[in-house]
Amino acid sequence: MKKRRNRLISIALSIGLCAGLAACSGNSGSSDSGKKEDGKTEVTIWIREQMEAPVTAAVEQYNKQQDEVQVNAVVYPDSELTDQLTLAISSGEVPDIVSLDDILAPYYNSISALSDVSEEFEALDFKDAFSEGMVELGQSDGKQYAIPFAPDVSVMFYNKEHFKAAGLDPSKGPETWTELVDYAQKLTRDGHYGYTYAGGGEQMFTFVPFIWSNGGDLLSEDGKTCLLNQPEAVEALELYNDLTNEYHVTPEGVTTYSWSESQDAFLSGKASMTILGNSQLYTFLTEYPDFDFGVSLIPRSDDGEYSSFGGGDLIAIMDQSKHKEEAWDFVEYVLSEEVQVELFAKNGLLPARTDLFDNEYFNEKAEYYDVLKQALEVSRASKSEKYNEMNQPLVNATQSCLMGKATAKDAFHNAAKEIDDIMN
Repeated sequence: MKKRRNRLISIALSIGLCAGLAACSGNSGSSDSGKKEDGKTEVTIWIREQMEAPVTAAVEQYNKQQDEVQVNAVVYPDSELTDQLTLAISSGEVPDIVSLDDILAPYYNSISALSDVSEEFEALDFKDAFSEGMVELGQSDGKQYAIPFAPDVSVMFYNKEHFKAAGLDPSKGPETWTELVDYAQKLTRDGHYGYTYAGGGEQMFTFVPFIWSNGGDLLSEDGKTCLLNQPEAVEALELYNDLTNEYHVTPEGVTTYSWSESQDAFLSGKASMTILGNSQLYTFLTEYPDFDFGVSLIPRSDDGEYSSFGGGDLIAIMDQSKHKEEAWDFVEYVLSEEVQVELFAKNGLLPARTDLFDNEYFNEKAEYYDVLKQALEVSRASKSEKYNEMNQPLVNATQSCLMGKATAKDAFHNAAKEIDDIMN
């Protein structure tokens, strides 16, 4: 296994998440004996870098509260964890627990890498408080292998000052596609545009919810047939094409914008509306306290239902773990109110449980977090063992249409054929 950029943390992080982390070396997978000299069982969890602060703080608290298990956290850059986990599975040197991007759970279930925790999951008093979409991503053949841990949902952000200047109600964003077009036209004035998006990528997170709200989907229920060539998906792309090329309510160059370029266009006032995630909400609230903005659910089709992309992390126990019972005890702990509220919500992360949104930190900003709770409740993601392989054909197709090289129908017809080849 190639050398990891790992930081095995036997934790020195303060509860406030501000103290520095001491780096140390050690066993990064499951040990053969799993026992330290002091008699404690060692359990290892691998996490993505973006989850470092809350999870390592949870590890510290858990280790202090009991004397039978020592949990160690290994942190990987977001782009490396998947490769390292695949290598670990091959070598048999797996961690006991992994916090992984939820869209990858179907793949790991397809290779029987995750442990069946159906019985433990069903025994949770709060199992019905999880996002149904995230729960389904962790399932295979009716059994539960991964559990919602740290959600990330997509919602619309809008500039309240721009709304006021355009004569729009700043207390709410556009609710339907018709309102989105109308608002965007009224907001395209005084040197700024009504809407911006990341045309160069992120279509899964920001654009696909428009397809879902119109009754469409990326894949058939069995995951073998791409549905982008169906009217519901084509109509969503036609909406974006109208915004871009008929009404001209988007910035020049938007069809190749990166995520950061689109976000910057919104923050700078160049554009009045955009779709981002809950992590941006916390950043805006803490780093741009004078920015007057609102959030709303992503506009639905006029006859459709609201939708949101359900990203973020699921937590799972590896099937090769030798310490499943001890691992589950820690999993249950990090799903508790003590962690989900005091370490997640307090620091701007969404709890995986909707029953924990009523907390002192979110209640102070209820106008924002009430919307995020609604988004979590309607969130979803297409379930596929080859999820990431679908992304580029989708990006290419949307760009082809939005750059005027193909109609929405032709662009998505070609993408559907390409994705069908990938699936089969």
